[in-house]
Amino acid sequence: MCYHPPPAVGGAKAARPIGFREGIERMNDKQMAAMRTALEERKSEIEREVDSMDAEIRSIGEEQGEEKGGVGNHLAEDGSNVMEAERLSTINGDLRDILNQVNGALQRMDEGTFGTCQRCGKPIGEERLEAFPYVRFCIECQTLSEREQALRMGH
Repeated sequence: MCYHPPPAVGGAKAARPIGFREGIERMNDKQMAAMRTALEERKSEIEREVDSMDAEIRSIGEEQGEEKGGVGNHLAEDGSNVMEAERLSTINGDLRDILNQVNGALQRMDEGTFGTCQRCGKPIGEERLEAFPYVRFCIECQTLSEREQALRMGH
């Protein structure tokens, strides 16, 4: 469960939850620049991989087309090609998901919300951001999100 501090008592100004500005101040400009560089490099790497896989999938499709729908002399080879195309398509989808997460992290940097949990508003741990700079949730909220997803899927 997310923790939100109670308002101050006795007419004092209400305590403000720790948000992006307070959390990010713990990460200095040099660290933020390094994080942005790492995200931009990862983005370029993923884009190259996605383009390469797209080309490979097209190549498999063209080979199948040249054999008039994929019914060639070698049924085992045709099956292998279909399985390879499906495997590449699955990996490609996973890479596109990560690319979307990286783009989201770069957008949050631009908006000034990077490093803040998108669910509870608390700072995401610096170690977590270093390991996975594109994460949207703190570890507690990520765990809750995964549990909720498992319940929806009936696990």
